Amino acid sequence: ILIPVFLHSWPSDVCVCVSELGPPGWREPLDCVRASELCNQNSQCSSRYRIMRQCLSGGDKERSTMLASKECQGALEVLQDSPLYDCRCKRGMKKELQCLQNYWSIHMGLTEGEEFYETSPYEPIHFSEEFRHASIISGTSCNPCLDAAKACNLNDTCKRQRSAYIAICTKATPPQSSLANQEPCSRKRCQKVGPPLP
Repeated sequence: ILIPVFLHSWPSDVCVCVSELGPPGWREPLDCVRASELCNQNSQCSSRYRIMRQCLSGGDKERSTMLASKECQGALEVLQDSPLYDCRCKRGMKKELQCLQNYWSIHMGLTEGEEFYETSPYEPIHFSEEFRHASIISGTSCNPCLDAAKACNLNDTCKRQRSAYIAICTKATPPQSSLANQEPCSRKRCQKVGPPLP
């Protein structure tokens, strides 16, 4: 049973559903393309979204400096209460690339300079859906890993984290006197580098 709950300043057609089955305060995420459209209909959200995109432009040093500014922090606070904050994407959706760009325009600001492990732009797949998706994927020539790699190549932060992840996670752990076997990779060091790649 779904109970509609309306957000305070969003257009009246924006409904975030709360399920009795989910944890308290849980909201069903919108796709990030729709969330961006809704944000653009709200003057406060729209202006803060433009500011946030400016904050994230430029190189790594410029981005870090910009994100530390009061204007960028204020924009980020407003956007955390917007539909964009909880939005997700679906693999293979019509505007997947646009959806991913919208997602990272917020979440790059949230994760800049921090360790994050399970940030994913994709909706979690329910166990029963995995088998359905497996049969769909096996019958087509598309490669979801290749699609994810292409999306990552469009995002400087993702490319940097992927390179760091590969560099750290492909090195063998130095042998320790108490351990006879050598691990192929240090899990702790590997997880510190960045999120698991999609």
